[in-house]
Amino acid sequence: MNRKSLSVSVGLFVILIITMTFALVLFLNADGFSRKAVQRYQVLFDSSIKGLNVGAPVTLRGVKIGEVVTIKTKLYHNHQKVLNVVTIDMYPDAISEHDSSDQNVLGQLLQQGLSAQVGLQSVLTGMLYIEVDFFDSVPEMQPVDTEYPQIPTVPNNLEEFIERFESINIAEMASSLTEVLDNLSRLTGDDRLNKLIDDVDKAFVSVAAMSDEMTSSMAGIRKEFAAMSQDSGEVTALLKTHLPAATQQLNETMLQLQQTMSAAEETLAPDSPLMYQLMQSSKDISRASRAVDDLADLLQRQPDSIIFGRQSGDVR
Repeated sequence: MNRKSLSVSVGLFVILIITMTFALVLFLNADGFSRKAVQRYQVLFDSSIKGLNVGAPVTLRGVKIGEVVTIKTKLYHNHQKVLNVVTIDMYPDAISEHDSSDQNVLGQLLQQGLSAQVGLQSVLTGMLYIEVDFFDSVPEMQPVDTEYPQIPTVPNNLEEFIERFESINIAEMASSLTEVLDNLSRLTGDDRLNKLIDDVDKAFVSVAAMSDEMTSSMAGIRKEFAAMSQDSGEVTALLKTHLPAATQQLNETMLQLQQTMSAAEETLAPDSPLMYQLMQSSKDISRASRAVDDLADLLQRQPDSIIFGRQSGDVR
């Protein structure tokens, strides 16, 4: 490659680098608003703002509308105060008003009570930012002269949170965690724990087998009860079919016996042995007839009593 070709290649490479750098700058600065219109304000803090750096964002409801320009600490002799003076640039065209062409929206918000507060960007890095919004706390305006319009501030518990976070003993926490892991390792390696796990597993297997056995037994019992119920139904049907005829025949026999007794009374003496036997037979047949009637009535009310017996609640 000759010297001329090398010079052309280097020139093209330099142009490419410049173009990429310009494109990157445009991309990083694409905040959705123009930086030509800038309104500069100052925010005064009478507490530590460690972690707030130049270039930190200024946001409204999470949307960036500006950035920190300078951070200085000033002593005000007249008030015997040391204050941190933070100068910020905010871009009015970052905020638009619905159905209005007024460009001084920031001024309207400040008149309505807009105030500033320091916020934490990340717990790990400890970087801070400035949030402007309408807070519930009463805004505080420092009674000192400032180079640019002052935005009042509201207190927060960020400093207390940072102090608590910094007071955490990381080494002690790591030691405790290591001890817990060691105890857990010893526990999992203990033979007694392994034996307990095996015993529990065997117990579950036994319970499962017992459940299967009980299921099989209940199936057999259901079959036996079904057969008994079927037999009871057959017996009941048989009695319903034949018992009324037997009862009628018995009643006819009783009627004939009474007629015979009437005829016998006319021919036999009341105190004769034959008459006595006939009277006793008549009584026995009467009792048998009542018993048959009772049995028929019971079977009509309780058909399964022939198998399971009369229920205790059934009283006649």
